[in-house]
Amino acid sequence: MQARSPTYDRILEAASAHFAERGYDGSSLTHIASAVGIRKPSLYAHFANKNALYMEVFKQALQQECAMVARCFDEEGGVATPGAGYADSLIARHASNEPLHFLLRTSYTPPAELRVAIDEGHERYLDLLHDTFCAKLRACVQAANLDDAAISQYGQAYVGIIDSLQVKLVYTDREQAAARWAVMQRLLADALEHATSKE
Repeated sequence: MQARSPTYDRILEAASAHFAERGYDGSSLTHIASAVGIRKPSLYAHFANKNALYMEVFKQALQQECAMVARCFDEEGGVATPGAGYADSLIARHASNEPLHFLLRTSYTPPAELRVAIDEGHERYLDLLHDTFCAKLRACVQAANLDDAAISQYGQAYVGIIDSLQVKLVYTDREQAAARWAVMQRLLADALEHATSKE
């Protein structure tokens, strides 16, 4: 990979927007180069081909989203439903955040030739969600009577909720995702309250 430069960063920014809007098959390196203000051969000085550019955009978007997971959970404090801040953020950011829009579109409809690498990256993100949720739940005083297996089960439930919200964002709209989250958040909160109140 080439060292980062202003042109390199502009290519990634233009490619992220272009791929998010048109997907892999509908995208054109010529169009991306034009959006950056360079010729297509100059783009090849930074990226070997379309696949290399696409994967670099994916890796950058994935890195940004993983950082957002950490930030949202860190800022939550002692809330009744761990992970609520991240779910709210996901819904709020999707329409206006091109890297997130690209990441979700790519994760759920990856190009066939890049599917394995993209699936691996998406699974790492889901594992991070699970582990971060579990750590937050484990730190709650109310969860002291939950064993590791129960905490992991709640972590899997949380990942399933986030996955469901992302599908709604990709295939429907923010309003439907928000409505689904309102119901699922209530169910998760009730389940956690019931489990942690047992003597």
